[in-house]
Amino acid sequence: MVLAAWVGFWGFLAPLRVDKALPFLVPPLHARILGAMYWSGAVFMLASVSAKKWDEIRVITPMVAIWTGMLGIVSLLHLGLFSWALSQTWIWFGAYLVFPAMAAWITWRQRFQDTEAEGPAIPAALRAYLYTQGTLVTLLAGLLLLAPSFMTRVWPWQIVPELAQIYSAPFLAYGLGSLLAARQRSWAEARIAVYGTLVFGVLVLIASFVHSSLFDFGQPATWVWFGGFILATGALAIATLALPPRPPEPAG
Repeated sequence: MVLAAWVGFWGFLAPLRVDKALPFLVPPLHARILGAMYWSGAVFMLASVSAKKWDEIRVITPMVAIWTGMLGIVSLLHLGLFSWALSQTWIWFGAYLVFPAMAAWITWRQRFQDTEAEGPAIPAALRAYLYTQGTLVTLLAGLLLLAPSFMTRVWPWQIVPELAQIYSAPFLAYGLGSLLAARQRSWAEARIAVYGTLVFGVLVLIASFVHSSLFDFGQPATWVWFGGFILATGALAIATLALPPRPPEPAG
């Protein structure tokens, strides 16, 4: 949580100095998008720390394994981006080797914990939305990972293949996490995934409007970007406001 919040701070609030937290420097819009991702991750972790039962973090733990594990793999594909003279590089590789192993081990150990959390069921409309979001975002992540050069030509602002593949890791976690959340039975099992993804959507919209001059509004990709994030933020905000913040305490 602390590491994610640290990167989020420099990325989102001080993008010109994001290399204080990351082992590489990126342009301000990219820094703010990465900051949004990491602050979203910090929300995942903070909410998970406050959870009382495995049911509440059943979705988040494999999301952490996917996010950090994929970042580790992508980083190994682009070792030329990193300077081993920087402490940030050692922290980066240490985190993205240790964290996915820990999250995967916890997920495996808890695989038979299949009790249903207390509280209301996931509404049918939210379940359908999460399936849709999960499918589309997982497809996006796959294209960023496997066809980064193609994605640089259709992305709504200038991006290089290396960053496209770095983006693929959190997007894959959001996508598969949404699909996993949609399969749960109660809101308590999906709520943390919804909270963190909502934070990501809100911050991405803020960053995009701040840097709107970098977008070509004559291109369909720009309208898909803004429209998609406005839709996602609205849907997730409605779910967050309409449903209880945590499962009720058991009677007695």
